[in-house]
Amino acid sequence: MKDDGFIKMIGSKLPPETELAVEMRCREVWACEDIEQIKAFCIDLMKNHARAEAVLSTAMMRVIELESRLSAIKTPTRKHTGIHRFRWWIEQLQMHWKYRKVTKKYPK
Repeated sequence: MKDDGFIKMIGSKLPPETELAVEMRCREVWACEDIEQIKAFCIDLMKNHARAEAVLSTAMMRVIELESRLSAIKTPTRKHTGIHRFRWWIEQLQMHWKYRKVTKKYPK
């Protein structure tokens, strides 16, 4: 999935029909004189927002999980014999040096 594709999906405008329905509902609430009805509407709005937030967070976690699985499948398997093992040890040593250099800069 492209990085900009998801952001475009979140930042996209609503269809005109949906915008009209929302605007009509906003005007209906704005014109309402009954405080109890407005309170009930706000409570429903908060509950729906919590449900939508839970669904979106669950969906995002699932997307992240699937993307990590996909990247794990796409990565080539490394051989652990001969020169590959030697290169692995060199990479580990380099990472250790980098880690030590960073921890020296920022002591605890």
